[in-house]
Amino acid sequence: MRHFYLFAHYLGFVLWMGGGFAALSVGMAMRNAAREDLPVLVRLLGRLHRALVLPGVVLVVITGLLLTLQLYGSATSAAGFPRAMMVMQGAGLVAAAIALTVNLPAVSRLGRIAPTGEYAPLFTALQKRAAVSGQLSGLLAIAALIAAVLLR
Repeated sequence: MRHFYLFAHYLGFVLWMGGGFAALSVGMAMRNAAREDLPVLVRLLGRLHRALVLPGVVLVVITGLLLTLQLYGSATSAAGFPRAMMVMQGAGLVAAAIALTVNLPAVSRLGRIAPTGEYAPLFTALQKRAAVSGQLSGLLAIAALIAAVLLR
């Protein structure tokens, strides 16, 4: 069962990071796009988050918790968990929390408001919030990946 959890964990991470890098590319295209073209790009950004980032984050967190629970009662728990594993778990959980509580709501709210008109300042603020939270979540996820590599 451990191999299945590892496969699902890696698959979730690929979905999360792949969707995040695709969203980063769309976000960079949004900087130079005209205000009239932004609704199309925002819909694409929302679809990327709903189809790739959200399932990836949820899959990584659930399988990570299941893999951690499997370690209890083993020789690893008696000897103590390696620091790299704790860094991986901590950075991954914080990255997932940022992605689920800040980034995904900001992107979904962006899709519901118009980039022009009276809501243009709110659109710009949400766009910046989504960009900063996405970058922070991505950096923490990469830190978790580096810690996982050091674990091996």
